[in-house]
Amino acid sequence: MKGILGSLIGLAALALGGQAIAGDTASLNVLGYSSDGKVFAFEEYGISDGSGFPYSNIFFIDIEKDAFLPGTPIRTRVDDELPLPKVRGMSRTKAVALIEKYRVEENPGVIVVYNPPSELGSDPHKVRFHSYASAPPQGYTNTLVLTERQFPPSEPCLNMTGEYTGFTLKLTEYQGNVLDKILHEDATVPSSRSCPNGYRIGAVISSEVREVTMMAMILVDSFGFEGNDRRWIAVPISPYGP
Repeated sequence: MKGILGSLIGLAALALGGQAIAGDTASLNVLGYSSDGKVFAFEEYGISDGSGFPYSNIFFIDIEKDAFLPGTPIRTRVDDELPLPKVRGMSRTKAVALIEKYRVEENPGVIVVYNPPSELGSDPHKVRFHSYASAPPQGYTNTLVLTERQFPPSEPCLNMTGEYTGFTLKLTEYQGNVLDKILHEDATVPSSRSCPNGYRIGAVISSEVREVTMMAMILVDSFGFEGNDRRWIAVPISPYGP
């Protein structure tokens, strides 16, 4: 099953021994699901590594096809030091027709897993969670397991730091039942990921408005201009079907 390629969620620059390591990290803004639950939309935004220019990209995903809607992603980058909110507004203006067509903001997503790299001691490759955010927790549990696999680096990545990797994502438990379902498996590493060297299950998005396919947000570490850039890939958590 092909994966959804995209960038997403963000962290601040790390500091080691007083020296800043300024990789390009994007923040995640989940827009939500369409009224029929078949389209998922999100925005990533931030400041570009190296250039310092702001950007905002908006993604619309056809969940059943595990593919972007035609004409998307909508990418906005301004090669100037404009305020980030202004660039985000420009991106939204380009996307407003699709936002209104699919009414995604009327069915907002809910974060049921948040597992950032800044959280020390958390497992980057395995999460177990409930499908809904409630107190006390209700419903059966689900488990996602990610494994990394090394690939021969592409020509642009021959001199990168670290390994050149892809990933496999499995659903090993669904609604309390044991399962062995591959959600995504890289046969090759897409060039759109740049020079990836690590992956993490960073978040899972569900919805409390209606039954929808949950989305696994996979954080991708990629060798960048000033350190590792961090982006996300959205993978539909479809327990059945191809």
